[in-house]
Amino acid sequence: MNTTIAEKVICMLSHSKLPKTFSGEEVKTVFDWINLSPSIPLNGEIPKEVWFGKKASYGHLRVFGCKAFVYISKDERSNLAKAKECTYLGSPRDELGFRLCDPNNKKIIQSRDMVFFED
Repeated sequence: MNTTIAEKVICMLSHSKLPKTFSGEEVKTVFDWINLSPSIPLNGEIPKEVWFGKKASYGHLRVFGCKAFVYISKDERSNLAKAKECTYLGSPRDELGFRLCDPNNKKIIQSRDMVFFED
């Protein structure tokens, strides 16, 4: 399993063109994908459904490293821009929204109000 996780992280790094400093975020995303995929030891059942006893949701999945434009509230705007470009890093475990990298401020932010460009 360690080899599988490492290979998926390497593949995601090359596809997203993000620096290696984001490999921890990629590992979290790989674990999400594994827990939402059918498992041979569970006879094709999905680990998350077996663990929690309810149907798994796939609506939060996005292409790792895709562009996302995050809405800037009126009180935080300094110019005419209503959105800023960020990079999608994954979904948080316990909260609503998505984790994003803001390249201008070099920070990881969390937001629910955005538009994704997954091409």
